[in-house]
Amino acid sequence: MIVVINAPLPKPQEERLRALSSKIELIHVPRTGEPLPKSAILNAEVIYTAAANFNPTDAPRLRWVQVNTAAVNHFMNKPVARTSIPIANVRGAYTMAVAECAMGMLLAMTRRIPLACRFQAERRWPEDYAPFAGVDLYGKTMGIVGYGSIGRQIARLAQAMGMTILACKRQPQIQRENAYRLPNTGDPEGTIPKAWFGIEQIRDMFRLSDVAMILLPLTPATKGLIGGPELDALPVHAHVVNLGRGFVLDEAALAERLRAGKLAGAALDVFANEPLEAESPLWNLPNVLIMPHIGSWTDAQAIRASEVFIENMSRYLKGDPLLNVIDKELMY
Repeated sequence: MIVVINAPLPKPQEERLRALSSKIELIHVPRTGEPLPKSAILNAEVIYTAAANFNPTDAPRLRWVQVNTAAVNHFMNKPVARTSIPIANVRGAYTMAVAECAMGMLLAMTRRIPLACRFQAERRWPEDYAPFAGVDLYGKTMGIVGYGSIGRQIARLAQAMGMTILACKRQPQIQRENAYRLPNTGDPEGTIPKAWFGIEQIRDMFRLSDVAMILLPLTPATKGLIGGPELDALPVHAHVVNLGRGFVLDEAALAERLRAGKLAGAALDVFANEPLEAESPLWNLPNVLIMPHIGSWTDAQAIRASEVFIENMSRYLKGDPLLNVIDKELMY
């Protein structure tokens, strides 16, 4: 069984992959930006990739593809997305990293940590402590838009801090999660939210939210979904956090409301255009925290992704259904 590796695979995980079956033969193809060589994928049965940069006609024996990302919008223009070949993502692998980053960014804003960093850089002790007055998250309400693996772990963390959770997803009647999940994480049965909302009810949920946590993937249905009217539904003391995709949120509308004092602040890890343009008004707003799309970037990133791949290889060898097979129409 030829398995082509075109994504980071740490040595311990490679050894575990080989141990699944003596029939597995791994072929490593370094990431170069160029399409995978025809000679490498001619007999491939499985491809583990970071870019899916290949022509499936060059891999006639290919049975499925594992990508090492949770988001798949950037794969949808690749030839393999136009075939019936299953593509599985690593939804659930980066849950802990992104959830921790999201809560860290939120706490940075509510506890004025960026301001403290500026004072530290200037070796300055404040004479007036008023600007450092923080906001308690205990007792506040967080509205999560996109209650998938990451949203469920954020809900778990926020609930432990004493927050009330509201959840919004495309099908709120389906409250159970069936993606890959690390032990003792998330909210697999959907028991944490106090209330559930459909995508068409975002404004209703935002009216009740002190924090708007945005975690949506980018699809035709979500592009520009959160604009001025949705932001206007939030209370003026609300904070917006986006670790989903930039195009989901109207950045100009957000900047306008932050500048006008209609929102308390925003913490953003993703943007419509990356790198964020130098002329973006978001750079100069004191109530904005900007991160360069590094929510999942930790020392465990490659390990977590490859663990999903190992689980799916184990399932494939036993003839069981793969986890995290994406719907190519819904794009997640």
